[in-house]
Amino acid sequence: MALIILARIRSNKVALIGLRIANILMVGVILDKKDMRDTELKYFYPYLFESKFNFKEKLKNRDSFFDELCGKSEYFYENENFYGTRRNRENFSLLECSLNDNLVHEFLAWESWFKNGRNIFSFSKELLEMLNHTDVRNITYESFNLPYDNFYISLNSLGLRITEDSDKVIEGVYVSVNRDAMLEKEYDKENYITDYALEFHFVGDFEEFIIKYHDKVWNNSGSGGESFWNYAFYFNKKDNIVKITDAINDWKYVFTNTFFPEKSEEVTDDHLDLFNYLSKLIDSTCIIVVNCLLYLSMPREEKDLELLYPEDLPFNFNRKLKYTKNKNEISTIERKIHESGYSKIQYIGYSYQKSSIIVNHNINRLSPHWRRGHWRNQRFGEKLINKKIVWIRPLIVNSEIGSPEKGHVYEI
Repeated sequence: MALIILARIRSNKVALIGLRIANILMVGVILDKKDMRDTELKYFYPYLFESKFNFKEKLKNRDSFFDELCGKSEYFYENENFYGTRRNRENFSLLECSLNDNLVHEFLAWESWFKNGRNIFSFSKELLEMLNHTDVRNITYESFNLPYDNFYISLNSLGLRITEDSDKVIEGVYVSVNRDAMLEKEYDKENYITDYALEFHFVGDFEEFIIKYHDKVWNNSGSGGESFWNYAFYFNKKDNIVKITDAINDWKYVFTNTFFPEKSEEVTDDHLDLFNYLSKLIDSTCIIVVNCLLYLSMPREEKDLELLYPEDLPFNFNRKLKYTKNKNEISTIERKIHESGYSKIQYIGYSYQKSSIIVNHNINRLSPHWRRGHWRNQRFGEKLINKKIVWIRPLIVNSEIGSPEKGHVYEI
C-alpha cells in the first residue's frame, strides 16, 4: 500500500522502481517562531501531527485504521494471472480517497520515524540560511554518511513557502534511506538496482492544493495526489546518476511520467500549473535539504550539536530530571519519557549568530550579496586513504551597506 510502482523509460528499456510516497493533510496550526523552545511539542511537526490524530493509538490497531480510511480488503479474481486482495472504495469519492490516502501516508511516514529512533534535527535559522547559500552541484551520493536511516529535519525557521503565491510554509521533511531499493531482488536480478536511495517527505499545510489538484495526477491506486510534495533521489552508477544534479533530473523524468502518462486525458492548464508548482518545489528545497544532509555527514566533532529534551514534556519530566541526581532515578525518568513517545531534540548551529558570518569588505560598489559556499572532499589518515567532506562556508559581500536580497533560489 505504501509502494507505488512507477514506470521509467531509459534506452528503450522499462525499469521498475518501488517508491514509498507520502502525502500531507492540513494541521492548521501556526506558531510564533520566537516561542519555539517553550512550545516544542507544538512546534515540531511529528509531535504536533501525532497529537492532532492520536497516531500512537492507531498503532494498536492499524488494520482497523486502514479499513476505515481506505475501505476493507476484499478478495478479487479477474483471471489466473491477476487476482488477490484490494480495497473496496466504491463508497468513497475521488476527493475522499485522496484526502484519506494523504492521512494514511502521513501516518506511515510518522510511524517509520516513530519506530526508528524518533530523531529530530532542529537547525538554527542562521545555519539554515548559510546552508541555503552553499553549492551542491558537484556533490555525489558517496559524500553522504548519515547518522540514521530515518529522521526528521525541521525547516520552519527558514520560512520556505510552498509556492510563490502561497503564504503557507514548509514545516520540515522526513528523510529516509531506502535500503530495500538498494538490495538485489531474487526475482529481478538483471533489472534496475539502486546504489543509494534517499526519499523525502515534506510536511506542511498543503490541503488546499490536494483539494484543488487531486484529480490532476495519474496513479494506479484509485486516488489522486499521491505524488504531492514528495520526491526521491535514486543514485545509480550504471545509468550515470551519481551527482545531485543527475538525481534531480532523473526524478523530474519520473515525475513527468506521473503527470503526463501515455494514455492520459487532455492536458489542461491545471495539470501544467501543478506540474510547475512541484517542479519548483524540488528546485527550492533540494539545496537546503542536501546541505543539511551533508552537514549531518560531517564528523561529530566538527558539528555544532546539542542534544536536549523538549522544554514542555508532560508529567513534569523536565523538572524531575533537573532536580534528580541519582543515576537510577534519571534512568527511570528517561525510560518513562521514551515510553510516552518522546525523545531528545538534536539542536544544530544554535551557537551561530549573524555576526559570525564572514564579511568581505574588499569589493566596492556592488549591492550586498551572498558569495556561495561549497563542499570539498578532503583526504586524511595514513597514506590519505580516508575521505571526509569539509564545508567552505558562504559569506556576505558588502554587508556594511545593507542586507543581501532574500528569497533568491539558485538553479541547479
